[in-house]
Amino acid sequence: MSSAAPDRSGLSPRRAVYLIARREFATRIRGKVFVIGTVVAVALLALYAVLQLAVIDRINTTTTFRVAFSGPATALAQPLETASRSLGFKLHVSDIATEAQGRADVRAGSLDALVEGTPGAPRVVVQTGIDPTLQAALVSIAKQHVLSTDLSAAGLSPTTVEGQINAVSLRVDTLQPATAAQLQGPIIGFVMAFALYVFIGIYGGVISQGVVAEKASRVVEILLSTVRPGQLLLGKVIGIGLVGLLQLGIIALCGLLFTVPTGVLALPGAAIGAVLIGVMWFALGFILYALMLAATASLVSRVEEVSSATVPVTMLMIVTWLLAYVVAIPAIDAVTGGGSTPHGLATLTTVLSLIPPFTPVLMSIRMAAGEAPLWQALLALVLVLASICGVTWLGARVYANSVLRFGARIRILDALRR
Repeated sequence: MSSAAPDRSGLSPRRAVYLIARREFATRIRGKVFVIGTVVAVALLALYAVLQLAVIDRINTTTTFRVAFSGPATALAQPLETASRSLGFKLHVSDIATEAQGRADVRAGSLDALVEGTPGAPRVVVQTGIDPTLQAALVSIAKQHVLSTDLSAAGLSPTTVEGQINAVSLRVDTLQPATAAQLQGPIIGFVMAFALYVFIGIYGGVISQGVVAEKASRVVEILLSTVRPGQLLLGKVIGIGLVGLLQLGIIALCGLLFTVPTGVLALPGAAIGAVLIGVMWFALGFILYALMLAATASLVSRVEEVSSATVPVTMLMIVTWLLAYVVAIPAIDAVTGGGSTPHGLATLTTVLSLIPPFTPVLMSIRMAAGEAPLWQALLALVLVLASICGVTWLGARVYANSVLRFGARIRILDALRR
């Protein structure tokens, strides 16, 4: 005797997907994983900002050297003080009566160094060691003094020769200068591709484990009596995806609040278009991969088997991420003048960016870099949307034929049969 088909006529498809998504969103957002994970991430960002600020303050702190000069070496005091401004340290010249007093001050710690001898062959007295910056400056000043002396002895003006040397420079004529916005495009596209890879790895796993947990608890039997498998699958992906986006938004906002006002991070300029492109492909890519992960996860009955069941999708994600380098690096080189992309490689990246599993990552980079014509972008968008519809239908079939079957892992071909 066959059982009657469940009555699902009371809900429209849109209403069913909305209810499932709202249920997943409300459940996950109140969970400890979301709350604790968000708090820990924000705390780590705050700690990072504090550490970076401490490092910046330390770098920006100007070192002051207390130096005394004795005898003929006093001629080096003024040139060293002038050079210290460009070398990033301050020089405090101390007065001493005798060399013996200077040595005593060095021994007592009130002086960092005592410079004795002649300007061409100075001798530095220090307590334990000399700072490399101060040592290099003194050597350079002494060499400059010797050079000036020899030039004067040869009847040449040291000032004239130094001016001629400083006038030598390299002039670069750039035929197509790269703007900051052009360089930001491929970089932002690559960053968004990396964010998609990480985001799918985290929340794709949450969706996969959620599917198996519902299957093991038999909750799915109640849900499928009211909604269709495709609606349940799409609702779960949207609901959990919104939770992830909310968490990502909170972390990103807190990161900006912690880093921008303190000067740890500077916001890019004209990069709004690249960011919007990345966000669009980010959302489409997550839906596409999450549907595949949820469908393959329904083939198993235990949470421990989820990782092995989703290996094909995971490997596809890894291959897509590796291909991102093939697209991003030539795009950045083209903008910065590092070289042109070979014709064969350009054709390959164009074809790969139109294949739906690769499109969200590769097209995000190409569009942000300005390498994708409008017709290619529109074609890629249509293909991805069609793929999402196809994966939803195919995933719903696999989901419906396997989510109510328990025990050993179900083969994908068996799950596709009615």
